[in-house]
Amino acid sequence: MRRAITIILLIVSITVPFIAFDVLPAIGDPASAPNTHVSDYYIEHAIEECNSPNMVTAVIVDYRAFDTMFETTVMFLAGLSVVIILANRPKSRIPAPASLKRLRDTSGNPVYRTVNKDVMISIIEPVILIYAMYVLFHGEISLGGGFQAGALIGMTYLLDIMVVGRKRPIFNLPKDNSAALAGIGPFIYALTGFISIIGGGLYLEYNKMPLPVHQAELHSLGITAVEIGVTIGVAGTIITILNALMERISFDDDND
Repeated sequence: MRRAITIILLIVSITVPFIAFDVLPAIGDPASAPNTHVSDYYIEHAIEECNSPNMVTAVIVDYRAFDTMFETTVMFLAGLSVVIILANRPKSRIPAPASLKRLRDTSGNPVYRTVNKDVMISIIEPVILIYAMYVLFHGEISLGGGFQAGALIGMTYLLDIMVVGRKRPIFNLPKDNSAALAGIGPFIYALTGFISIIGGGLYLEYNKMPLPVHQAELHSLGITAVEIGVTIGVAGTIITILNALMERISFDDDND
């Protein structure tokens, strides 16, 4: 009965806002704001106002930076929810399914026959991390940004656990530390907004940050700061979820 009540309340809480607050324009409506003047404004003023040649980055972390901050927060809360759900860990580790065990079968998997663990540690993983930093710091002027950089770092951690194994990881973040790291990301994002307020501007109004930099460069610094926060938040969340799952299922159960 309690489960049924919970499901009903969840459905109601999700449905009522969609019915009561019909404020979004219809999809494809030619008279909507994005199709009449908003998109044109972004295209015409993004480079001048945001000092960012990448209009996508300008829209995501400048014009609608407040929305993106909450997207990053939602991602962190999602990872935290996974940890809470899996908190009641069984005393003994659940054996990995056959599909996961086959990933560790070096005799039949060409990936593990080809990739040497030392090569993974010394070459492949550092190259991926370097590329992640490139994507992060060039997201303002080209393709990429904080979400992509964070995903690359998280996937490097996954490769490290799956291929290299637990005994020689390139970096090891326990679940508690990775959860804290995931929370630092949204904090950096929010802190950037408060710094703008200290400088006399609005929240996340980068050109008001009290820094000894030319005003045209303040936007770039603000965008970079929030992108760093997004990167840390995304990477920390992915690693936290992986750590929570790895407590239940190990890729090397046969070796334990």
